[in-house]
Amino acid sequence: MKWETKWFEDLTPADFYKLAYERIRTFVIAQNRVYQEIDETDKVAHHLLGYDGDQLVAYARIFTEGDHVTFGRALTIPERRGTGLGRQLVEQIEADIRANFALQPISIEAQIDKQHFYEKFGYTAVGDVFNFNGTPHIQMTKAGV
Repeated sequence: MKWETKWFEDLTPADFYKLAYERIRTFVIAQNRVYQEIDETDKVAHHLLGYDGDQLVAYARIFTEGDHVTFGRALTIPERRGTGLGRQLVEQIEADIRANFALQPISIEAQIDKQHFYEKFGYTAVGDVFNFNGTPHIQMTKAGV
C-alpha cells in the first residue's frame, strides 16, 4: 500500500479520475442516491489516496469547517472490504489530521451503519439521526489528535 495526500491543485488528472470514479461508484451507484457528488469542497480539501500498485483502493477527503476539522467521502473499494483496509484508512486520516490540522477537534457526519466502526476509534455520536442525500447519518465528534 502506498498512501498519498494531495491538495486539489496537486492531484493529477489520473488521480482525480480515479477518486471521482470510486466515489460515484460507492456513494451514487451502489447506494442508489442521486446528488452532486463532485462539489466545491473538493477544491479546498486535502485528498488522501490509498494505492495498491496503480489501483486506488481507499480514499477520503479532509478539510476544515468553522472551528473543527472533518473528513468525508471515506471509502474502500468493494473488492477490498473486510480486509482491514478501512481501519488503515482511518489511521491514515488521523495521521494526516495530526500533520496538517493538529489538535483541532474532529466532527464528522457518519452513515449510521458506520457508527460502531468509528466508535472503535474514539468517536462519539452527538444528536439525532438525520437524512443526508437520502441516507441516515449521525454527527460524531472526537477531540483533536
